[in-house]
Amino acid sequence: MPDSSAIRPALILIGDSLIRVATMAVVLAASLSVIPTSAWGDDLSGDAPLPGLRFHARFDGTADAVVAHGDGRIFTAESLERKELMPGIHRTGVLIAQGQGVHGDCLRFTDKSPKVLCYRTEEVLQPTPDWSGTVSFWLRLDPDQDLAPGYCDPIQITDKSWNNASLFVDFDKDLPRDFRLGVFSDLSYWNPENIDWEQWPIAKRPMVTVKAPGFRRDTWTHVAFTFKGINDKTNQPATATLFLNGQSMGSIVQPMQFSWDAQKGVIMIGIEYIGDMDELMIFDRELSADAIKSQAQGS
Repeated sequence: MPDSSAIRPALILIGDSLIRVATMAVVLAASLSVIPTSAWGDDLSGDAPLPGLRFHARFDGTADAVVAHGDGRIFTAESLERKELMPGIHRTGVLIAQGQGVHGDCLRFTDKSPKVLCYRTEEVLQPTPDWSGTVSFWLRLDPDQDLAPGYCDPIQITDKSWNNASLFVDFDKDLPRDFRLGVFSDLSYWNPENIDWEQWPIAKRPMVTVKAPGFRRDTWTHVAFTFKGINDKTNQPATATLFLNGQSMGSIVQPMQFSWDAQKGVIMIGIEYIGDMDELMIFDRELSADAIKSQAQGS
């Protein structure tokens, strides 16, 4: 008969491992419960309820992601230059609003700040040949009443700046505020002569503009944008589409070329933003219009 003293440590180790596995399963299950599995219809793939999900920040008690490929922590930078990233939220006017979210809590911005909150893109989003993806989240605000003067980017994803290999949505600076999707290739690709932005023809700008977008303080608005075919080797047009509450607001259709430094790419949130944000999700594929509509109706 084996010595029981030799068996006991192994049992403790196994038990501890089982607890860890069970805990991780609970966290993952919670993160996947935001959208009913049945709502995804044809987008379901095997046993995965949310195929292609690379990142999910629920903002329930924490701004760190509950699902993330790579480092899911939130960071603070002193400015848009992002010379240094400090783990955690080191910016006044940002809090977790308990019970105020689409599901559970949400992230609330009560004042603008030069400091920037962000996540790393290293293992979440990276430009590849024929690059596709989807970004989805919820906003609650009255843009004309709540935002301070100037541009506001609820989200901007880049390794450089807004006009150089960047995906973003923003509120324009003029009242009444337009809501826009911008998908800017490498600056040297889309604007090789470096023409001043104000001189660039509006019709040629890689943007979707929504007049009177309908955001309100008393209700959540679902925002999503998809992109497909970026970095096509044959230089065929890529497509990027903006959705509000599950409805397509328009698309950008043109060749697009993105290149990033993997160590510098970030998902910046709340740039000059005042309002609520919830359920930020990023996928490594273009979700169908039906899937996004189901997402918007799943609140």
